[in-house]
Amino acid sequence: MLNTALQVLSKDGTIADNTYQIIGEDGVLPQGDVVLTVEQLDQLANVSGKKALYLTVDASPETNEFPLDQLDAIFIEFAGFNDGRGYSFAALLRRQGFEGELRATGDVFKDVLNYMKRSGFDTFVIKEGKDIQEAAAGLGDFTHPYQASTAVAQARYQTGA
Repeated sequence: MLNTALQVLSKDGTIADNTYQIIGEDGVLPQGDVVLTVEQLDQLANVSGKKALYLTVDASPETNEFPLDQLDAIFIEFAGFNDGRGYSFAALLRRQGFEGELRATGDVFKDVLNYMKRSGFDTFVIKEGKDIQEAAAGLGDFTHPYQASTAVAQARYQTGA
């Protein structure tokens, strides 16, 4: 599950503290910014701050309808390095019109950040034990992608750059 104590890295390289909280085991909805699971979406109207949805690989936006217009952020969990469904979820949510923050969580580290950025992610929670400063420095490793993506509307060969 989500570790809300970890800092958040933005695609522009800035690092900030997480403001989102989860509903505790007691079931009490916290004040402020809250991240809900799919099973907790019935609580959405009761959230006083920003509203986020936490998606695991079991909750595909291809087979589920989510209230995208009511959400400020969607957290997508990467269960493991070898599971690419989170990239597909992000691209699909962008195609469905979601303009809010997409946050990658779970098995997230420097080597995958550029791929995540190109899939539509805005922020990243770096895996515990990995250096967030090193990850931030790696965000600029690739500056001119050849292929188009959700982050780059036209491929480099299409722009002549």
